[in-house]
Parts: sequence; structure tokens; C-alpha cells
Amino acid sequence: MASRGSKVKPAGPAPTAEKPKIAEQPKAKAEPEAKGQVLQQLQSLKLIRERRSIREFTGEKIPDEHIEMILEAARHAPSPENMLMVRFVVIRDDQETKVFLADIAQEMARQAFGGAPFELTSGRLWYISDPYRASQYAKLRDGDLFRYPEKSDTVIIVCASEMWHDAAYQYPNELFGSVVAGMAIMNMWLVATELGYGCGYEALVCSDPRHAELIRDRLGIPPIWAPLTAFCIGKKIRTRELGPSRPPLEGLMYQERWGLPYKRLAFRQEK
Repeated sequence: MASRGSKVKPAGPAPTAEKPKIAEQPKAKAEPEAKGQVLQQLQSLKLIRERRSIREFTGEKIPDEHIEMILEAARHAPSPENMLMVRFVVIRDDQETKVFLADIAQEMARQAFGGAPFELTSGRLWYISDPYRASQYAKLRDGDLFRYPEKSDTVIIVCASEMWHDAAYQYPNELFGSVVAGMAIMNMWLVATELGYGCGYEALVCSDPRHAELIRDRLGIPPIWAPLTAFCIGKKIRTRELGPSRPPLEGLMYQERWGLPYKRLAFRQEK
């Protein structure tokens, strides 16, 4: 019994039962990210899928710095041995030349689509809904749809050469210039798309050698350089969501050698 005046020490916390140790479970292997998540992170692939051919422009001006950013993308396109067998004539202020190119494009479009049977050409617009297909088809046959160089802020005449080289070995491939030009055009297209502008690849203006010669004379292009196309950049009137679908991978790719169909991941059997 504690004496009067003595202090009683407070009781300490009751001892707790020791928790049983749980055996650590082996960590599961990290699952690879879903394909959809990876695709969302790839801005470049997103731009490739959103890219559309735009043929209706407002005619408004684009800031010079934006055009230069687009041209920088072309400058950084790859080329074998860095020979850069490609050149660009950038047309912004010469409206007469833009109209000249539009006239050529319309003339060639009338030849290509105007005289063809309805059944042959209308099928190209299958992805457009019925209320709008007829009007677009009329523009296609009349060639009015292809006059967009005259409303573009910038028209770039892309030229390639099979003779221009500075490598020790002269590559016997006349397509090198065209391949380099194609990569440069795609670079410009993606940057312009990301900046919110529309682009159109106007192949009709140079499809006839006689017209290509007229363009060469008008712009002073030397004989060893061939004008390939008029790449048009402008502010689009509207955003184009629809576009013709692409075939599946097995419609374009072969596995290991020609003729063996490519098998997509979804259809491969696990080994």
C-alpha cells in the first residue's frame, strides 16, 4: 500500500501483441503499357493521323516566323550522303504566278476527271455523305477544287535533281532526289499541321512535261532541276475531319519477303 504523499506512477501502455509477419509476395513483372496509351503519347503519330489534304483556303496571311519554321523542317529532312538534291522556290507575293499555277491545275483536273465516267470518279468520294458528295463531285470534274494555289499564302515549288551530287561515289539512282523531296514535304506538312494550317500537295501542275517546262521558264529553274509539285500552305476555311481510309497493314506490307503477308500483332499466335 502506498504511503500518504507518495506519488503513484501512471501505468504504462498495455503491451500489444506482436503482429505476425506476412511473407512478402514476389513482385509481379511490370505489364507493358497498352498500345493505346503509347499511341496517345506519340505526338508525331497523332499528327500523321490528323493530317489532311486541304484545298480550300481563306487567302489570309500567315506570320513570316511560322513559314520559316515550316521551311526549317524541310531543311532538316534526311538525304543520302547529305547531298541535298532538292531545292525549293518559295512563292508568297507573286499572285500572278499563283493564278498561273491554278489555271494549270484546273486544266489538268478537267482532263483527269471531267471526261471520265461517273462510276469511275464518284467512287473516290465514297467517304463524303450524300448531301455534300454531289457538290464536291462537281468541283472535282470542273477542276475548281484544284485551284487552291491562288488562295494559298505560300506556294512552294519543290524541285529535285538526279545529277546534283557532291559525294565521292555517284549513286546510280534517279529517284534519290524525289525521295528526298518527299521526306522534306512530309516534314513541312507535319509542322504546318501542328501550327494549325492546312496544306495541299498539288501534283497536277507538274504532271504534264509541257507544263513543267512552262513553270521552269517562268521561275528560272535550271535544266538539271525538275519541278515536281506545288506544295501549298494556307489558313483553312474549315477543319477537315474525314478522309479516305487506308488499307490494313497486311494490304501494304510483306513479312520477310515479297508475297508473304504481314501478320499484325492481334493475329499472331504466341509461341
